[in-house]
Amino acid sequence: MATSHHEAGRAPAGIGHPLVRRYLTARRGPGESVALEGLWALRAAVDAGAPLDAVYICPSLARGAEGLALVADLERRGVPVVAVSERVLRRMVARDGPDGLAGLGRLRRRSLSDVRRWQRVVVVDGCELPGNLGTIVRCADGAGADAVLVTAGRVRLTHPLVLKASMGTVLSMPVIRCAPEAARAWLRRRGVRLVVADPDGPVSYRAADLRGPVAVVVGSERDGVSPFWRAAADQRVAIPMLGRADSLNVGHAAALVLYEVLDQQSR
Repeated sequence: MATSHHEAGRAPAGIGHPLVRRYLTARRGPGESVALEGLWALRAAVDAGAPLDAVYICPSLARGAEGLALVADLERRGVPVVAVSERVLRRMVARDGPDGLAGLGRLRRRSLSDVRRWQRVVVVDGCELPGNLGTIVRCADGAGADAVLVTAGRVRLTHPLVLKASMGTVLSMPVIRCAPEAARAWLRRRGVRLVVADPDGPVSYRAADLRGPVAVVVGSERDGVSPFWRAAADQRVAIPMLGRADSLNVGHAAALVLYEVLDQQSR
């Protein structure tokens, strides 16, 4: 049974408490649960309408009225609130200077059939680093993309670094894991052109015609875009590289091309 932070005299939950163990499992392993570290992550989950399975509070570390008010509101909504000691909370969260709050949420299940608009779509193929995936999701959110399709993905969407790098937008942005073939077929049926970011592309991304419904495809950090997406491309575009490096970080590349799409579509 969850421990309310309002219940006086109740000992704080230990590291073996079932909901504490679930939180630690969410941080380490696969699954739909996502560990929410601190007030900002809790607020992002609430604003996105993500399901919450538990909230954790360390009274000695909690600071500010906003966090306490949010916890009280969630408790009124029926979310279990678990009081923990400072020692336990510091084992739960990785951030320096914890603010006494954490949460256990879940990503909303989404499929391709849930996407109702496809003017701007991002396809992330074979991404290996959670920080890069989170950065791309954040850029997609900022550029008003309608969905992010993750194909041949090697990163779990609930990874703490995905949440952090996306600034919580992975909770609100339609991010859908699917097979490359399913993604291509879905985009083709809707008349979305496939624009593949490729260092060997024949035209600069600034010179390409990116008007109309477009899916920006970026590949893995190590191997770039897969042969599958190169063959499927309607247009392969390159980012000019004038120094010694032959390519940009995939998150930076996605941002440049995606905002060029936004600019051309807006004009």
